[in-house]
Amino acid sequence: MKFVSLDFAEPELDGDPEVSEDGEVTCQVRLVRTCGECGQDLKEATLDLAGAPEGFSAGEHRGEGHALGVEAGDVEQVEEGGGRYKKSYYGASVSYDVTCSCSTEPVASGALSDKVAASAMEELV
Repeated sequence: MKFVSLDFAEPELDGDPEVSEDGEVTCQVRLVRTCGECGQDLKEATLDLAGAPEGFSAGEHRGEGHALGVEAGDVEQVEEGGGRYKKSYYGASVSYDVTCSCSTEPVASGALSDKVAASAMEELV
């Protein structure tokens, strides 16, 4: 039996992020570990990220003339642990801007992040 190294593919948004009426932003990110030799997907996990921008009050952006939206920014890989006798964690961080139809500038910004233990990722092969 031969063991191959696992590479971490870039995390990818699974669909578009959404923002609720009360300003909570939600999105899904797919994490994939691939074979270091052939690139085949070997493990995956889907993270459900949710949260509201710090200090943001959606109350002033309700009613006629207001429609909240969200635009995703960078999706970055998060990797922690993995030292000798330590668990490895893989995850993602997604930056975003909350927009409102009442303004040409974003009304709030923030980031969502989460991680999963490598051992908890689903085996694909």
